Amino acid sequence: MDFFEAQECARKRTHRLVWLFAFAVLGLVLAGYASSWSLLNKLNAYQGFTRDSYGRRVYRDALAPRPLFDPKLFLLVAGGTVAVVGIASLYKWSQMRAGGAAVAEMVGGRPVDSKTTDLRERKLLNVVEEMSIASGIPMPAVYVLEDEPGLNAFAAGLTTSDAAVAVTRGTLDKLSRDELQGVIAHEFSHILNGDMRLNVRITAIVFGILVIGLLGRGILQSLGRGRISSGGGKKGGGIVAILAIGLVLMIIGYVGYFFGRLIQAAVSRQREFLADASAVQFTRNPGGITGALKKIGGYVLGGTVIGSHTAEIGHFFFAQAFKSNFGGLWATHPPLDERIRAVDPAWDGKLFEPEEVVDIKHESFATAGFGGGQRFSAEATLQRVHEIQPDLPPPRIIAPISFKPAALVADIGALTESHFRHAQLLLDTIPARLRESTRDPATAQVLVYGLLLNGDKAARDAQQTLVAKHSGPEASAALAVQRSALSLLDPAARLPLLQLSMPALRTLDHAALNRFVTTLDELVHADNKVTPFEFALQKMLLGQLQLARQPVRRVQFDSFAAVRGEIAVVLSALAHLSPKDSAAAFAEGAEQLPVIRDQLTLLAPAACGLEQVDAALDRLAVSSLPIKQRLLVATGHVIASDGTVTVEEGELYRALAATLDVPMPTLGMKA
Repeated sequence: MDFFEAQECARKRTHRLVWLFAFAVLGLVLAGYASSWSLLNKLNAYQGFTRDSYGRRVYRDALAPRPLFDPKLFLLVAGGTVAVVGIASLYKWSQMRAGGAAVAEMVGGRPVDSKTTDLRERKLLNVVEEMSIASGIPMPAVYVLEDEPGLNAFAAGLTTSDAAVAVTRGTLDKLSRDELQGVIAHEFSHILNGDMRLNVRITAIVFGILVIGLLGRGILQSLGRGRISSGGGKKGGGIVAILAIGLVLMIIGYVGYFFGRLIQAAVSRQREFLADASAVQFTRNPGGITGALKKIGGYVLGGTVIGSHTAEIGHFFFAQAFKSNFGGLWATHPPLDERIRAVDPAWDGKLFEPEEVVDIKHESFATAGFGGGQRFSAEATLQRVHEIQPDLPPPRIIAPISFKPAALVADIGALTESHFRHAQLLLDTIPARLRESTRDPATAQVLVYGLLLNGDKAARDAQQTLVAKHSGPEASAALAVQRSALSLLDPAARLPLLQLSMPALRTLDHAALNRFVTTLDELVHADNKVTPFEFALQKMLLGQLQLARQPVRRVQFDSFAAVRGEIAVVLSALAHLSPKDSAAAFAEGAEQLPVIRDQLTLLAPAACGLEQVDAALDRLAVSSLPIKQRLLVATGHVIASDGTVTVEEGELYRALAATLDVPMPTLGMKA
């Protein structure tokens, strides 16, 4: 299943969630109406009694019972239920729409310090970096649930640009590198399959359903503690009325609790099998994910998370985080034995047996590194991988490479061993100084400046002067130190370094971000011309930072006709860059868009300049996924109209995909 197919499946699951939500609300309305009707009839009967001058109860004519269906009462209950559920759901959505970091912090997560000396945390960061490069998405923020001794993890966020990955302290302490790799690969599958956004919606909806019961419980608790008083001579009747309201809300609440947990479980369980399979496909190591599951089953705490928000976001986690009632009916995850056997059918049924005194082996810098175990040079690693997988070419793309757009787009977001090994090799070619620079906001900004250095020494010196002018002498000095390492950088590693820098850049405050953007713009225009790669890098970076701060982006265009002009601008701009005849290159791209092919015309260079391309990409970024998918196939055909693609063309193509909020395709591998 590729990225686009997975996102379509997520969209269908969202529709299913809407129906489940509608049925749940209907159940609440019916339960509320039945409870209200019954209690009001009892109150009518209660009002059939009065008291005489001596305080004795005297019968009087009771009020007439209500009809079985009372339209006014039904509309009142239905309107009140929908209003309360809707407002509560919107409130919870507003809490979580800030992105994955907000969810991680809500449950007590601590961001992992990018400069940490804790080897387990370094191992975690390195594993997440590998997965990020392999999957073609920005590096997620990384958190640790410090007070959670159980073994669990989750991914949260609304888009790939605002994602966060969190693991419990037990996961860090008790899992080997291979097992941690399997767990993180599982979470990346959720990120790429669109499950994170669905999880946030489930949380908001379930909270909206449950809040009615919480209101009822609050009223009854306040009544029991004497905090509510009706006062005056009608005190007894007032208390009865309040008690009745509280009971009605409690009854509705229990119905809501039941339906809410069913929704959580129904939408969540099946996705776990897919994520487990994706993790195995990604790492090609079934023992990693099964080893983690066996340890969860073997330790006393298992995957239990003790935080106050566990039930609320239980469907986010890698494994069942709370005890499921009703015989597993509310379980958000399949049983461990089913998950293990789905990966390893020959499993003997034995779980991990921890020692009575657990002695966690000390990590070394080697096992905390990128490959685990003994470290090798880039050349030795390349040789080892070629022995395992002879068809995997080296990551350094020196000569033009074969470029098949349709196959490349179909491979976007796919979790395969080839992607994983390619990422490991590519990361091994990056100088350690530059890798470390991605983890700090100040040095990450300088690194981005360095990626834009070009031309001869005089031109680079002039650019460094611009950095000193806009970002200060400290940034300029840091850039001077990085220049030697940047000169050794494989061109194919420029965008991966940008991916790894995203968590640090997301932490910039408003003033620092404005200063960074200004300096970036000055560097791009320093030589009075903007290369396609410079434009794409700047557009990609600013787009992902904006998505990280405002992750909610609605689809505004779902027909090719609505963005026909923008597609023509992008295809024309790329066609004019082609060494082949521009008209022929444009025609190859237009051929991939049969719906609007006859309406597309090659524009003159003046009509498809950077300003026009900038505006066109803004509209295409809020188009539907089918439009983005076909656009990437079409642009790939334009770029590869001569049958090959250079490093610069390939990186331009990858940056274009990222600008559209799509995982960057992996180049340098057999398509």
